[in-house]
Amino acid sequence: MKKELKQLICAITTFVLMMPNFSVLAAGSNDFNPNYIISDEEIQNSQSMNREDIQAFLGQYGGYLAGYRDEDLNGVRRTASDIIYRAAQEHRINPKYLLVKLQKEQSLITAKTPTQKQLDWATGYGICDSCSKSDPTLQKHKGFGTQVDSAAAIIRWYYDNLNQEGWIKRTNTTYSIDGIPVRPANLATAFLYTYTPHILGNQNFWNLWQEWFNQVYPNGSLIKAIDSPTIYLIKDGEKRAFKNMSALVTRFDPKFIISVPQTELNNYTTGSEISLPNYSILKAGSKYYLLDNDFVRPFASYDVVRQLGYNPDEIVEINSADISSYTLGKTIEGKTKAPLGQIVRIKENNQLYYIDDTSFYLITDEQIASINFPNLTIEKTDAAQLNNLTQGEPIKFKDGILFGITGSNKIFVTEDGKKRHIVSEDVFNGLGFDWNNIIWVDQFTGLNHTTAEPLYLRRQIQIAESTLDESESPVSVPVNEKMIRTPENKTTFIGKKFDTNINTYLVADYDTNEILAGKNIDDQRPMASFTKAMTAYELMKEGINLSRSQTYDPADHKSVYHKFRIAEGEKIINKNLMYSALVSSLNTPVKMLVDSVEENENNFIKRMNEQVKAWGLSKTSFVDVTGEDLGNLTTAREYLEIYKKATKNIDISKFLGLKSYQYDEILDIDGKKNHYDNHSNALVNELSLNFNIINSKTGYLDEAGAGLAMTIQRKTDNKKFVIISMGNPDYSNRFDEPKRLANWTISQF
Repeated sequence: MKKELKQLICAITTFVLMMPNFSVLAAGSNDFNPNYIISDEEIQNSQSMNREDIQAFLGQYGGYLAGYRDEDLNGVRRTASDIIYRAAQEHRINPKYLLVKLQKEQSLITAKTPTQKQLDWATGYGICDSCSKSDPTLQKHKGFGTQVDSAAAIIRWYYDNLNQEGWIKRTNTTYSIDGIPVRPANLATAFLYTYTPHILGNQNFWNLWQEWFNQVYPNGSLIKAIDSPTIYLIKDGEKRAFKNMSALVTRFDPKFIISVPQTELNNYTTGSEISLPNYSILKAGSKYYLLDNDFVRPFASYDVVRQLGYNPDEIVEINSADISSYTLGKTIEGKTKAPLGQIVRIKENNQLYYIDDTSFYLITDEQIASINFPNLTIEKTDAAQLNNLTQGEPIKFKDGILFGITGSNKIFVTEDGKKRHIVSEDVFNGLGFDWNNIIWVDQFTGLNHTTAEPLYLRRQIQIAESTLDESESPVSVPVNEKMIRTPENKTTFIGKKFDTNINTYLVADYDTNEILAGKNIDDQRPMASFTKAMTAYELMKEGINLSRSQTYDPADHKSVYHKFRIAEGEKIINKNLMYSALVSSLNTPVKMLVDSVEENENNFIKRMNEQVKAWGLSKTSFVDVTGEDLGNLTTAREYLEIYKKATKNIDISKFLGLKSYQYDEILDIDGKKNHYDNHSNALVNELSLNFNIINSKTGYLDEAGAGLAMTIQRKTDNKKFVIISMGNPDYSNRFDEPKRLANWTISQF
């Protein structure tokens, strides 16, 4: 791959297929900053979409790729969404980046009948402005699977080879791009210009990203500016203001209102005002109408109005302009008994249905009835009432409803009869949703809502200025200058040598504890969150009851890096606190857990130190239970002993082996009871690894660098190894070297 890329020094440019509907978009183009197109964090966020999310995205735009299959890089026939997902995971590049590339280069997201040429050169990889696609030397780049993989691989290669290849564009260097001086503010922007050395092509990329992946509240959302009383309904990119509360409460429950910055409201064009209460009887000239959500249904005559028992005092006189924004609905005839329809429960099978004039519709969950039809009461009837009616599609939740499917940790929001996955807890909180508004349904009801594209946050441009901390969500910087390093003249190795810039590594046979390879394994280093494994061991040793709960007290459970979303007085089961402590590597849950077995934390720390001394570990010491303090010290050799003893506990190994978790607080105060997260080790969710990860623990402090301890298993013979890396200076790519070390291990021993 590297030899190939070096030959493409001048050829990694693109031919941009200019489609009228996706050329430089007028909307938002004035905000395009050629010096900063996308953040390093975002372009490398390989976990932003799973396979289902990608497939839903392709299906949402209805293009050819939604049903397309082709050979991947290895000749295996797969769906387009699977090819995109695998390439993103393999090279740790955001699948959203690949989706934008496919549209920008060949309009493949929206194209319904693309040519074979569009598919063969899907991402424009390997083709320069003056190249011929029939050139025999370029045929190795041809094919959808190869193109997608190459587009992801080249960005990863740029990150990995920045310091080796002088021709790759860099930050804080001014380049002339199409005659315009451009000074990339971050690596991602520099790499985009290396791949596509044109302003127009990268502005197209930016426009597509803004349109597709900026925060967009779904249809049915109720939002208001933080300092304004005006409430808006979001519908098809417009914000429609409610003129009065009666117009709002006859349509929606006010508990769904979300407060947002005024800048967020500015992203929507202003639509027509909503001024009339829902289900009003309207009179325009000599005609009468029933206002039914987005429809106005004409009455056949005034006699029908009287026949249905409407009071003349309830009729609202309007002019034709007042109803121009509504769609004309079905006429209400004299034979219509219930203009708003009926909710009935069939006596024979206890099943719910919605009935209108001519049809009946299954309601799979009673919550749909109460949310969609709050003004209708359930009536009991016989199955015979359905005999002369036509069966329609089952009723789905109206827009803007939050729901989860029992047994799954995914949360969705409904839009246009479909469900959109809210991709993470950060997105949920960032959008301002309320955890109390989530309803839970069975699998049948959930699957009845087909999956649409997932929901994301709008990303604000933030160029990194601060340093990293133990939150393990740092800004992206290429090198950690604070990290403690072993001088080169004092660096020592054991066994076979693995070439890496990581300060310390250790490879051990799991069964025998034999150290097979190592670098600086007897040098003391700050433990950072590696400490949590020892804390968990001591908690288990002292008999912590995982079924009991702990109440959060900010005075007692104070941590330096408090990233845990919890309010004073809230209660969480200890088992769930373990998830947050060991899987997410959060500090505050550790404090709460220790408090459940020992009121005086210093006494607990003393017992941790006594334990490691009893094991004969003379270079290990603890001063806190989380790893926040630099005084928590160990060596790779001694941490091998700690990690092995901790993970011999079945529960600890299980916690550290989870890919993700989801739980609710048992006492919620702030309305945000649900917690869910992926493992802080991104490798556990990576596909196509040559090894299985049985358990793992991450750690980070500026002075410690990034660390990763793992128990891995070779797939061919199930042989297990423990791999410990400490002092990785490259946080942004902190899993690259441990992965390479693991692959080296299973091939060497």
